[in-house]
Amino acid sequence: MEIEQLENFLAVSQLGSFQKVAEQKFISQRTVSKQMTNLENELGVKLFFRGSNKILLTQAGTYFAQRANELINQLNDSIGKLHAITNSNLQHLRLGYFSPFEGRLLVTHLKKYQALAKHKPINFHVTEGSVEHLFADVTLGNLDCAYILDYGTHDHLLNSELNNTILTEGEMVLGISKDHPLAAKKELSATDLTGQTILYYSNESSTYLQSAFLATLPQNHHYNVQRVGTIEQMQTLVALGQAIAFYPQSLPVFPNEWIVFRRLHSTASGASQRYSIRLIYRPDNNINGLKYFRQFLNNTINHR
Repeated sequence: MEIEQLENFLAVSQLGSFQKVAEQKFISQRTVSKQMTNLENELGVKLFFRGSNKILLTQAGTYFAQRANELINQLNDSIGKLHAITNSNLQHLRLGYFSPFEGRLLVTHLKKYQALAKHKPINFHVTEGSVEHLFADVTLGNLDCAYILDYGTHDHLLNSELNNTILTEGEMVLGISKDHPLAAKKELSATDLTGQTILYYSNESSTYLQSAFLATLPQNHHYNVQRVGTIEQMQTLVALGQAIAFYPQSLPVFPNEWIVFRRLHSTASGASQRYSIRLIYRPDNNINGLKYFRQFLNNTINHR
């Protein structure tokens, strides 16, 4: 079992396609398929349901994906510490993010840091995880900090001993197919959502966004809120009118010409649809990489 094999397995679990992973990794689809078959043979379990248009994880595959992700994170962490020992001038920062929405903001910040703070170089080790996973990893010291989406009840922040900094704020909106009957409305009500399939994205099994979204709605209605494991799947189902989904309005990802966005009427929602992207970190984490990056983010926020 090789690290590249595990990384490609995680990529397949997220993208749901051997071909997409091959294109992303600049290798052949046959290579990816052979690696996955060899992995299944080595483990002695079936990891995938191979459909004509989609590769899905079996129950065993889902479990193994979680463990493989943890294994690779631990390996990267160990490699980072080894480099820190041999190069004391280069700082390391283990940084997590929740979804491609926060990932887009994260990339913008890292690019600006690398361009503007060359005198304080940082080697960034970046990983994606659910909000619950990120809180746990930062609390346990497996990550130095993380970008999280704060929305709905704020329970994770209220019950946490971690410090946090607001990086950006916005409003959650609902994405709808242009052909959907609800697209004719300028704003949607809670009543409009009953009977609709409402999607949210998380790469891991997580109920955080589901609970957060439901907490903003009146409780005298029934809502069908479901998780999808890839942004592509969410975009496809919404564009085809088979579901609607909620998005952070100021953080667009993968524009789709078939999708329009509508606000949820404030008087009908029962609570604010505002969200924030926050940096969370332990108050006792004094590594220089975190200090440098927080200083940079504070300057960036103050000069917006």
